[in-house]
Amino acid sequence: MRGRAHAAWAVALIAALAAGFGLGRYTGPKPHPRSRHAIRVHFTLPNLAGQTRSLGHWPAKVYLVNFWAPWCPPCRAEIPLLMRTAKAEQARGLVVVGIALDRKTKVARFVRAHHISYPVLLGGEQGLQMLAQYGDMQGAIPFSLLVTPHGRILTGQLGAFTRGTLRAAIATAFNRR
Repeated sequence: MRGRAHAAWAVALIAALAAGFGLGRYTGPKPHPRSRHAIRVHFTLPNLAGQTRSLGHWPAKVYLVNFWAPWCPPCRAEIPLLMRTAKAEQARGLVVVGIALDRKTKVARFVRAHHISYPVLLGGEQGLQMLAQYGDMQGAIPFSLLVTPHGRILTGQLGAFTRGTLRAAIATAFNRR
């Protein structure tokens, strides 16, 4: 089991490095918006205090779900932008939720050191499975989704956001909800 987990982290690391700083293309499933079989973002994961949380825990009009890891350079570069955006767009109804793909101790240390102000959940192996389930077939991070309160995927981003791409994605998400 331990060897398989290390192999999964190695694959994720290689994919993250290959993804670079902003591929920007979401290649995930794009079901018809009215489809009963549309893929929905739904999960229950622990936070750093060990409490399980789902998106419904934080009322929002739009959620930005960001998959990241402390060892991922593009993820680390993107976090300050996500923090500023979470604060600036809070009144409009945006909630940023980070899903960390690393061990609790490393994530907690990173969150404290960088004063991450939005909720961070621990994805573990389930987080790696969620990447593919929600459309990141490369397993690369950072990977972000903008979703409705009912879990419908509005848009996504493979690779780190820039200020411009994040503004455009948020505008699209609020217009499509």
